[in-house]
Amino acid sequence: MEEKELPKVLAISLSTWRSDSGIHTQTDLFKFWTSDKVAQIYTRSDLPDTPVCNTFFQISENEVIHSVITRRPVGRIVQNGEMAKEEDYQKIVAEEKLYKKAHQKKSWLMTLMREIVWKCGKWKTAQLDEFVKNFDADVYFVPIYPVIYTAKIQQYILKKHPKPYVCYLADDNYSYIPCGKNPFSYIHRFFLRKEVKRLAEHCDEMFTITKIEAEETDQLFGTHSVVLTKGIDYSKLQFADKKINHPIRMVYTGNLMIGRASSLVAISKALKKINKKEIVATLDIYSPTVLDDQTMTWLNSNGCTYRGGISKDEVADIQKNADIVVFVESLEKKHRYAARLSFSTKLTDYFASGKCIFAIGDESIAPIVYLKENDAAVIAAEYSQVEEKLYSLIEKPEKILQYGRKAFDCGKRNHDEKIVRYNFIHTLCRAAGKERK
Repeated sequence: MEEKELPKVLAISLSTWRSDSGIHTQTDLFKFWTSDKVAQIYTRSDLPDTPVCNTFFQISENEVIHSVITRRPVGRIVQNGEMAKEEDYQKIVAEEKLYKKAHQKKSWLMTLMREIVWKCGKWKTAQLDEFVKNFDADVYFVPIYPVIYTAKIQQYILKKHPKPYVCYLADDNYSYIPCGKNPFSYIHRFFLRKEVKRLAEHCDEMFTITKIEAEETDQLFGTHSVVLTKGIDYSKLQFADKKINHPIRMVYTGNLMIGRASSLVAISKALKKINKKEIVATLDIYSPTVLDDQTMTWLNSNGCTYRGGISKDEVADIQKNADIVVFVESLEKKHRYAARLSFSTKLTDYFASGKCIFAIGDESIAPIVYLKENDAAVIAAEYSQVEEKLYSLIEKPEKILQYGRKAFDCGKRNHDEKIVRYNFIHTLCRAAGKERK
């Protein structure tokens, strides 16, 4: 399909589109569009910097908080690549500190308070209406998030400026399974479910990120989901056998939230025994996540080194020079099912790297089910299995090369960018051609 035939799309999202952020799923999907045919509404203080879009409407969470007191309307149009003024920079820094603190000390009571602030904030403005009206999208792209306030913004626009819309569910944002035993978590999920149900039941098309999620979503909401993950451009890639390093080099790249750090600690504890006589394997951890002192001690011992955050451009080179790339989800009770229906973009990056994947995660969650079905990783389904599974790779280095090839072939089979592009474009075009319900 020619670019000029593609529909105009307004994405109503949570995070800003930036090339230097760790979140690229949406921007990777929209790189097939011309930038004047895509616009985004988002809810953060930072400013956009991306080749896929020129025009944005920002509803800063910091300003929403202040608007509860001042009663002044918030929200403004921002342009791609706009430089932050000093006052904007201060807001961005303050917001980043707030999010880091929230991730470190997850409080469902504070999450509920945050939703109340958004409910009382003055973000329903004439400026927002004018932005939506002037862009005049053919179709809305509506990702579903685990927070209520984004759904409220999406539904406000859908009701006031009706157009066809396509939803995207990339996590379990509906069932009670991830709630654990926290009563505030259940309260939040109760109200979130109402918003998710409303969006899902009335959408024109639905994307999900895994086959398991597609089956559940279709059964719940009567949709006909299209499975959509990040694509890999295999036209520029070729698998290459490489000599295994000594010591064997393992690498983890990504955030360490929702209990993932505990799985890396399990690797450190296994390496303490494996490396007792000599260092035969190391683990380099590249993550922006701020961790407690006890965890940091484990992640900086036994051959493990915590190296902090890196840019997207550096990730590919780091993975290229590794022997084993590590994928982890938590096996702790309170986090065990947090990734039940998700599929990390990290996995597609790992497939493209052609490196052996060492994975930790519950056998029932979608990413582990997928890796097992495709025999694309060496998997530890319990912390007690980590040492044994690592030994199986260290004692037989040829197995590392074997699983590198399996991962590469899995990506080529199931995540070729041409197929992803076709599914995404044709689903949005199909929706754009429908009459609004």
